[in-house]
This record gives sequence, structure tokens and C-alpha cells, in this order.
Amino acid sequence: MELLDRERCLALLQEYRVPEHIVSHSLRVAQVGVFISSHLKIVGEDLEVGLVEAGGLLHDITKMDSVHTGQNHALSAFRLFEALGYHEVADIARQHVRLDHDIRHDLKITEALIVNYADKRVKHSSIVTLSERFEDLLIRYGTTPERRKMIRKLHDEIAEIEFFIFAKLDIGFSSLNNLNDLEPSSIVKLEGIYG
Repeated sequence: MELLDRERCLALLQEYRVPEHIVSHSLRVAQVGVFISSHLKIVGEDLEVGLVEAGGLLHDITKMDSVHTGQNHALSAFRLFEALGYHEVADIARQHVRLDHDIRHDLKITEALIVNYADKRVKHSSIVTLSERFEDLLIRYGTTPERRKMIRKLHDEIAEIEFFIFAKLDIGFSSLNNLNDLEPSSIVKLEGIYG
């Protein structure tokens, strides 16, 4: 099976005609994910940074199709990558909206958790606070009281994840904002960590 390196991921985005605004968002999510996972590797977390990058780049590959069909884009991306034989990326795509596990009882650092969190910090192609991102999600997707309640609950869960991640690091979550000064396609690699 061909590895999903950056070049192959970008080729898949082009092959599946992912619109430029979604590609820009995905590039930024990958950038944030690589930055966080690289720092977590330094403190001993067992993460595959290249898998985080692939998951960040590809998590929304079916989003535009899903807008038209009404399908759950996390599940349609999962099915696509399963069919292509990219099982690890399929699992990350499936969990990029909602993680499988209950964070109160089973919180551990995984590639899926990093991509899930990175996606929640990127509004369009800018890195923002969780509050700003969830305010946008409420406006765009909070069409019913039930959906607004679910979005607020998800905000609280992601805030717990943010605290959990950055409690392990000597950088604060606001350090991600500095990545806004770079092009979304720039990957910040820490020496000896990537791979």
C-alpha cells in the first residue's frame, strides 16, 4: 500500500476536486496538528506525526459532497479511505468531528485526538480560540435547540482536551496563534521529530 505522504495527500485533494477554501482549511489543520504532535513527541508521547499530517490534510475530503447529499462527511470520508485501504487515516477522518471515547474516562493522546482538536482551532484558514470557533459553529450549524446543546457540550469536551494536551507541554495553547503568521501550507518541523 502506498504511503500517504504530503504529496499523495495533496494529489488526493486534487483528484477528489476539493474546493480551494476547504484545502486551505485542511492545510492549516495539518499545520496545527504537526506543531502540536511534534511538541508532544518531545515529551514522550507515542505519535506518528506523518499520520497526523495526513489526517489533517484529508479529514474534510468529502465535505463539499456531503453539503450536497446531506451525508455525514466524517463517515463518508471514513468509507472513502477504507475503500482505498488507508485504514488509519479513515479512522482519523471518522473521529474528526466526534471522538469515539468518553473523554472523562478514557482520555489519551492519539493522532485522531490531535486532528480533532486542531480542526476545532481552525476557522476557515485562521487559527482562533475555541470560543471563537464554537461561536461560528453555533451560527452555522446550531439550527435547532438540540443542535445548539450538542455544540455547547462539544465545546466543553474540547476545552477539556485542550487543557489535557497543553498540561503536558511547556507552551500554552495561545502559542498556536503564532502559526497564523505563516502560510497554511508551511509545516513547522521540529528537528528529529517528524516521521
